[in-house]
Amino acid sequence: MEASVGRLEAWSVTRWLKRTLISLLILLLLAAAGLYAVIAGSKGKLSGEVSVAGLEQPVSIHLDDLGRPHVQAQNLADALAAQGYLHGSERLWQMELFRRAGQGRLAALFGSDMVEADIELWRMGVPQLGQQLQQHASDSMKQWVTAYVAGINQAIELQRSRPLELWLLQGEISPWTESDVFAVGALIAFNSANNHKNELLRLALAQALTPAQFERFLDDGSDTAGFPFILAGEGESQALLSPSAMLDPMDNPNIPRLRFGSNGWVVAPDKTAEGQALFAFDSHDYLGLPNLFYEVHLHFGQQQIRGWSVPGLPGVINGYNDKIAWGFTNIGDTQDLFIETRHPDKPDHFLLDGQWLPAEVSQHSLPVKGSAPVAFTITRTHNGPLIREEPLLSFRWTMHQFDQFADSGMGLEGLLMLNLATDWDSFTAAIDRHAAPTLNATYADSDGNIGFRTAGLIPERGLGEGLYPLDGSRSEHQWQGMVPVTEMPRRYNPPEGFLAAANARVNPRGVGPMVSADNAAPYRIARLQQVLAEDNAITFEQMQRWQMDWHDGQAQALLPALLRQAQAGGVDQDARFAEGISLLKAWQTQPLADTDSAAALIFQQWYLQIADAVFAQPLGEFLYGQLLKRNYVLNFALDGLILEAEDPQWWVEGRDDMVANALAHTLASLHGELGGEPRTWRLDQKQSVALPHEIGKAVPALGRWLNGEQQPWGGTPAAVGRASYRYDRPFKVSHGATVRVVAQMGEQVKAASVIPGGQSGHPLSPHYRDQYDLWREGQLIPVEDAPASAPQLTLLPLE
Repeated sequence: MEASVGRLEAWSVTRWLKRTLISLLILLLLAAAGLYAVIAGSKGKLSGEVSVAGLEQPVSIHLDDLGRPHVQAQNLADALAAQGYLHGSERLWQMELFRRAGQGRLAALFGSDMVEADIELWRMGVPQLGQQLQQHASDSMKQWVTAYVAGINQAIELQRSRPLELWLLQGEISPWTESDVFAVGALIAFNSANNHKNELLRLALAQALTPAQFERFLDDGSDTAGFPFILAGEGESQALLSPSAMLDPMDNPNIPRLRFGSNGWVVAPDKTAEGQALFAFDSHDYLGLPNLFYEVHLHFGQQQIRGWSVPGLPGVINGYNDKIAWGFTNIGDTQDLFIETRHPDKPDHFLLDGQWLPAEVSQHSLPVKGSAPVAFTITRTHNGPLIREEPLLSFRWTMHQFDQFADSGMGLEGLLMLNLATDWDSFTAAIDRHAAPTLNATYADSDGNIGFRTAGLIPERGLGEGLYPLDGSRSEHQWQGMVPVTEMPRRYNPPEGFLAAANARVNPRGVGPMVSADNAAPYRIARLQQVLAEDNAITFEQMQRWQMDWHDGQAQALLPALLRQAQAGGVDQDARFAEGISLLKAWQTQPLADTDSAAALIFQQWYLQIADAVFAQPLGEFLYGQLLKRNYVLNFALDGLILEAEDPQWWVEGRDDMVANALAHTLASLHGELGGEPRTWRLDQKQSVALPHEIGKAVPALGRWLNGEQQPWGGTPAAVGRASYRYDRPFKVSHGATVRVVAQMGEQVKAASVIPGGQSGHPLSPHYRDQYDLWREGQLIPVEDAPASAPQLTLLPLE
């Protein structure tokens, strides 16, 4: 009987467990079904017929096998309405993030973690710039934006549920307005010009180091003979910078990254195999899903535009039409910091040339999800808004003076004028209308011309080059105006037959205006100039291969010196050390950072180990950690220390010994990590690339579904085929080409392109990441004309 009871109890427990598990399974299935319904309901309608308010004529839309749209419209406004509809259908979450950041409204969606970021955006003037861009827009621009917004809102109306990301955050989607578009434009203008972070770092370095040591962080190497220019041809502070002032409220994964670091080059017909101008462009930015760019082909009347757009903006940023091709690379220092002196008794008065000037003070309130609104103050001195209290720092940006230039037609109009340009003169006129961000533009046209222009407002500084904060109480430190557009750097049909840009310094001191002293190291631009000069029959396919060129120019420049120093160092040069030296010697003449390269792995880790040895102790943990976030600042300082005469202020234990010890430490560390001997190691054992989605990073259970999976990867931060990572996160590639395109300009433009990820930002779309493998393999997909088949989608005027 007891046994029967025991069996009955066991059976009851088992039955209860089964029922419970079945119930849980049913609940999980229902939850999954509900989640799937939410996600499926947020997919855009991309087939059939859709009516759009304000449309003048029907618009047909063909989608190719990769979801790349060809829009056939009768006029530009209708084409932009179709573009808005496509953006709203495929990238709505991304657009929501862009407009909230541009308007300083992130905390209303994400909560209190984003309050400081929103306040920073407001104090720096980003939302205010969006309002000014809209206020000063021409009637034509307003008409185009209105058409674009109508398309977005029709896409929103047809979606049965919110995007997954908004659903998870319990956020709502609201219709778009014209002001949202101008807010996105303001965000791009700001995010591509944030050199003030380097100024904060240099101020902290100045306070931590002796004046002689600090000078190392002011030299960009541009006075060296042979520096690859595109155009051949002071202040002390006693204010203490608190560690909190170094913390960047904008260093947050929820803030969109929109920084157009890039490569761009053009080749004249005399240097090409086909006798037509060639154009290549790859924009470098944060690698993630969805991709920054959305490809679109707009055909209207007798004109067409094909290129890569930012969701939230009409037209394309980089692209081509029937006559010209253009691409932007980031350049230009348009922001400065000033150390202010506040009146001891009047906190809203600040010193200038012995007089106390009143500041403009305004009160604001910020909505915060789950909390009461947060009040904050904006205090604007004669230099600009205060952004830090310890020390008292104000921020100046060229776009704070946008009102002074708006009457000249500057604004977003310049971008759409560029889309419609047909030759060098109209291209130049469009560039003259571009205010921010400051960019280098490469140009090629179907008549065989090539050119280069720097676009955007650049300040004329009274003193210095904008590398660190100056005393804001002295008028000689202030800006003296803006560089006239007629003086901005330009070249047209140069005798060498090619032009290239890669974020490096544009011109030497004393030759034209100082565009920026805060630039990328010159390794990419030097490599491009080398390969372009060597060949006089350049092909379309070569242009494509160079976009994946993993030649490490930094290694080629540094290794001769480093190898001499390491071999002269007083360390035990055992068999592993000798093998490491041998591998690096064999690699240095052709330093390709292929995935299977042991030498590339050793060099990259050795370089960071040298940085640790040189900078970690004198800077301290916190400040050294900040330096590791600013790769270019570290590059110029460390590379100069390696190549120039030995500086005992930094090489405190002797350069040869420190370099040799760093190599020994690197080899021992890699052996402990990977095992085996140096010749068996591979770069891709440590280096990888991925396309993370921010929700996928935050919620690991969704990561496998939302993220582009981690893959082995080659390249280095200094290669043309850029594989970039922050030095505090080594070998985790986070920045690279967000689009690659090559075009051959002629009567008919031949072009091919690829983006990492895919056209759609919707996880259920077949085009969410269908170009990822092609991108990793370096393939480009031919850009075809409109297919002959019937359109999948027709937009109709709303009756």
